[in-house]
Amino acid sequence: MGKVRILVDGIEREADAGKPLLQNLLELGVQVPYFCYHPRLRIIGACRMCIVFNEKTGKLITSCNTYPEEGMSISTKHPLVVENQKYLLQAFMTRHPLDCPICDKAGECDLQNYGALFGPQRQIVPVSALEKSRHQLDWESDFLEYYSNRCVVCYRCTRVCDEVVGARALYVEERGFQANIAPTVRPMDTSTCEMCGLCVHVCPVGAIISKPFKHWTRSWLLKRGKTLCNLCPVGCEVQIEYGVGDWRSKEKVYRTKPTEDLNICAKAFFGYDHLNHQRLRRPYMFGREETRGNIANYLSTLLRNRGGETVLLLSSYMSDEDYQLLTELASRTGAMLSSPLSFDLLPFLRAYGEYKPVSLREIQGADFYVLIGQDVTSTAPVLSYYLKGKVYRVGQGQRDAKLSPITVSREDLESLEGRGVVVLNALGMQAQEAESWGRYLRELCQRKGFRLVLLHEGNFLGLLKHVPLEWLSDPLQAIDRAKNLILFGEDLLDYVGMELLEKSLERLEHFVVFSPFEDGLSQRAQIRVPMDLMGEIEGTYTTLMGESRAYRFLPKAFNHTDLLRSLLESVPDGQKKPAVVRGEHGHARGLVHLYRSNWITGRSENLRRLYEKNVALQEAVSLR
Repeated sequence: MGKVRILVDGIEREADAGKPLLQNLLELGVQVPYFCYHPRLRIIGACRMCIVFNEKTGKLITSCNTYPEEGMSISTKHPLVVENQKYLLQAFMTRHPLDCPICDKAGECDLQNYGALFGPQRQIVPVSALEKSRHQLDWESDFLEYYSNRCVVCYRCTRVCDEVVGARALYVEERGFQANIAPTVRPMDTSTCEMCGLCVHVCPVGAIISKPFKHWTRSWLLKRGKTLCNLCPVGCEVQIEYGVGDWRSKEKVYRTKPTEDLNICAKAFFGYDHLNHQRLRRPYMFGREETRGNIANYLSTLLRNRGGETVLLLSSYMSDEDYQLLTELASRTGAMLSSPLSFDLLPFLRAYGEYKPVSLREIQGADFYVLIGQDVTSTAPVLSYYLKGKVYRVGQGQRDAKLSPITVSREDLESLEGRGVVVLNALGMQAQEAESWGRYLRELCQRKGFRLVLLHEGNFLGLLKHVPLEWLSDPLQAIDRAKNLILFGEDLLDYVGMELLEKSLERLEHFVVFSPFEDGLSQRAQIRVPMDLMGEIEGTYTTLMGESRAYRFLPKAFNHTDLLRSLLESVPDGQKKPAVVRGEHGHARGLVHLYRSNWITGRSENLRRLYEKNVALQEAVSLR
């Protein structure tokens, strides 16, 4: 649909005929109040606040479910509009408690703002909030809290849960004035709810709040910035809010929110507290704090003189720029490169051949999707929001049940016809299984024309793009052969237990760890260097959203990428092809859980509590 000319309050404007009138008005900068509308949600016209006056028909219309037409003339300031908006706001406020001083939504509440801008300045409905209070509904959750009297019944929360996430964890109980938002299963924390926090984000008032955030700070006290979440390969843009809270608080990250794209999951929404967990902020060498320059000089000397005896073990949570720098460093010094991807993803790729990444945009609207391996909903939850349509699963899943998959065997895939997308989650696969799937899917996708979406951890697509796969050694074989290990992150511990690494680490002459945290493997290192997390990294990531940019705005960021640049500048140009060692191994990831998926989210106290609560319920059920 094209553009049309309309009159808005007597001024001629150009509008997009394919967008609702309300969306056009908002984009034009015209103030129109609304509660139930959201551009990514189905339009229902529940709140009636977005009314405008159609001057040609002489009637009030709701602008959210009306589309502009050529020559349309509307008024947002007509006396009927003003009168009705005042009445509607007063009706919303009849049961709404005046608890703005203690409500976490204060300062960013639509009802609070619209009440000041469009509402009556005196009571016009002869009913007080005390006379019309609704019964409180306990969601039995440690993380989400519902205040029934604050609710304006806009249905945003139920719609986002049904239409975007697909969890269907909420429904509307009762009707009319007694309507309440209720969980389909209680306790909420162990239901189909994925704790993505979208119900909290889209709620226009303070009816649904996050308990970990409750009463800690105020929205106007916080600083905020947008960046890329690097906790899974989807590449969602998120907002991180940080600063100083009340008298109990200190400067830290207080919450993470989605943008209006509504792409976020529990790993980012409730797992934000990993950004505050025992952070390593300064480099240390042999037990003493050291300068960046001295660390860079020492490591560059080590790599120049003993590069062939050194392993660079890469993390999947680094930026494309990091991978480029480390690949160049290996090519100049002959240092061995390795990654835990060698355990499962590389065996698949060696059998499959060259893999061309597929974006979310390319897979939307497919005739069907085939899921292979561990749950998509646990590894890359936001990807599951986009799998709308018929879904098949090879083998059993758990949380992917929300997609209502049809269980099929490998042989059944031969009978599928149409525009199909195969989603293979390589996490947890044994090498032999991964190779088998690689050979099979190469032939199947070529013959049937299916698209393949590969899943793994973090920025694995960036690693595949910038690091030659033939240079990657088996991690354990490389460590056993080397005398020096420079380890980035703790991806290895997600595959191999600490007890297995003990002997190898003890015989190393130099053990260097780049880590965001003071605990874990950095405690065992002779040299430990801070590694940045989301909101601290300036760089590019190759994601399912395409090539995306991450931004740095959080205070106290170390900037490990600059240290890597200094290292590279201190090493002379040259070409030394790294040695590659491979061996037979049987190491694979265990079951990936939505609330415990990697070594970074494992530092989140919020996700730890959610994980333990869900595991305890599963154990209790299995004992019955």
